[in-house]
Amino acid sequence: MRVFVSSLFHEGNSFSRLTTGVENFSIVRGDELLKKAQGSSSSLGGACRILAQSGAEILPGLSAVSAPGGPVEDSLFRRLRDEIVEAVRRLQPDGVYLDLHGAMITQTLDDPEGDLIIAIRNAAGPGTVIAVSLDLHAHVTPAMLDGADVVIACKENPHTDYDRAGERAAELMVESLNRRIAPVTAATWLPLIFGAQMETGRGPLAVLHRRRRELLAADPKLLDISIYNCTTLVDVERGWQCVTAIADGDPEAARAAVDTLARDFWLRRSEFVPDFAPLAEVLADVAAGRSEKPVILGDQGDRVLAGAAGDGTTIIAELANRWPMLRAVVPVTDPAMVKAAQQAGLGEDVIRPLGGGLSKGITPFLGTWRVSRLGDGHFIHAGPYLRGEPAELGDTAVLRSHNLTVLVTSLPGFTQDPAAFRSQGVDLAEQDVIVAKSGYHFKISFADIGRCIVVDTPGISNYRPGLLPFAKRRPVYPEDDVQEPDFAATVFDRRIA
Repeated sequence: MRVFVSSLFHEGNSFSRLTTGVENFSIVRGDELLKKAQGSSSSLGGACRILAQSGAEILPGLSAVSAPGGPVEDSLFRRLRDEIVEAVRRLQPDGVYLDLHGAMITQTLDDPEGDLIIAIRNAAGPGTVIAVSLDLHAHVTPAMLDGADVVIACKENPHTDYDRAGERAAELMVESLNRRIAPVTAATWLPLIFGAQMETGRGPLAVLHRRRRELLAADPKLLDISIYNCTTLVDVERGWQCVTAIADGDPEAARAAVDTLARDFWLRRSEFVPDFAPLAEVLADVAAGRSEKPVILGDQGDRVLAGAAGDGTTIIAELANRWPMLRAVVPVTDPAMVKAAQQAGLGEDVIRPLGGGLSKGITPFLGTWRVSRLGDGHFIHAGPYLRGEPAELGDTAVLRSHNLTVLVTSLPGFTQDPAAFRSQGVDLAEQDVIVAKSGYHFKISFADIGRCIVVDTPGISNYRPGLLPFAKRRPVYPEDDVQEPDFAATVFDRRIA
């Protein structure tokens, strides 16, 4: 078997002032991709390990991974897409494996991943098996399901199973290439949006995933069932929740599983209510010694891992004004401040406002900042989320003012990982409070450092009905009074394509 592998990974934010360019991506190609995949907990890493065990000849393309953010520049997407498609056309592999997020947007495209998959299908021909693994927060589209033979999601949030999603997609590809299975997919979309109770280990999603596992175990014809909780920050048509099931040659088995799970999902729609901790109460507990130090705070309103810019100042202002006894480190995206620190030099003071330059409604925080370190922003994820994956923060500056240490980045970056701080010279052991621009994944990365708490901060990534000016995505519950949807599943069967 000759299998081409590639990844193009980005989660979009339709409401961002920023665009995502080549500087936001970590890109490797060819042998460097294979080297990276060996130690990666990404879906690409999992897929490559299964393909190697299966005796496949792995044909590496490119891997381009970026932190979430604003729309990808059209020209950049076209270059990356065309490079992947041209390689498929030239190599004519038996199979193609893609590691995609599934919620990318570009300046003009709402479904670039669907565009990519269809272009690959056209270049490869109808006989090539295409397998895709997605983030469970993907915006799944008919184009994706129509163009690929296998499309599955990771199943856990926080995402501890990217590698297993890649492994399963690769396994189903190998089985398909060996003519041992004939995948048929059924999918149903539900006009529902939510931004809370999104962890799969508790609350309504824990119940739904338990039911998913029961359905999968009960019918040997079922190969996969995936639940997609489309990210809140993309404004796209039918940006809804989606349930898919893949069966071996049996569309009715897939259809029945999707129908059962989708109906249960819809009945639980009112259970997705916020339960984030009040910031002031959490800090009061830390200051009074009721919480063991350090405490790691997930900044719910300013989550870069949901697509926010990361320039919020709510937690910084609270710490500076009310809790000067707490030593804290906070990441902030502010390229102008990084430049000012570079111009001032190490050991010098910079007096200027911090944050608020990239997003609406944020008050910059004025302070006198001592430049303690300057960096290039490169680091490797320690994991478990995205372990082994390179990442970019852009140029950085570590600034200090009284009780505050601020990791200032030029680009919105992955700060759910301790490696983001340590790579830029921040000693986490010195801190009482550590802030991550994440609502979920920081919990698994910082678990051995301290207690992890998501705090209820204002911002674009703390969804409430009426917060975001959706235009394309509506009508959708709870933004609108939506009647019970049509649960009839759409079947995607490449045997009759």
